[in-house]
Amino acid sequence: MIGFARRSGKIVYGLDSLKSAKNIKLLAVSDTASDNLKRNMELIADKKEIPIVTVIQMENALGNNVKALGLTDTNMAKAVVDYIETTPTQYTIKYGIRR
Repeated sequence: MIGFARRSGKIVYGLDSLKSAKNIKLLAVSDTASDNLKRNMELIADKKEIPIVTVIQMENALGNNVKALGLTDTNMAKAVVDYIETTPTQYTIKYGIRR
């Protein structure tokens, strides 16, 4: 699904871009990312009240060195969340809650 989003230009890459983006619907972070990056992604998810998915070896799945990304398409984000919730996978999902 992320491949479809990438081809349609519905992905924002990198922490700095994610902090300033206004229309992020879902965050994804690699399990190999640093603890600091994971913590910052969780803060963004909490602030924007959106789900965050931890992906095993995301950089291998996408073919480049991507540790953090965000989906901007509502339907694609919903499809990813529905897939993770209904299918036994290796991915974990958390929901951002405003503190």
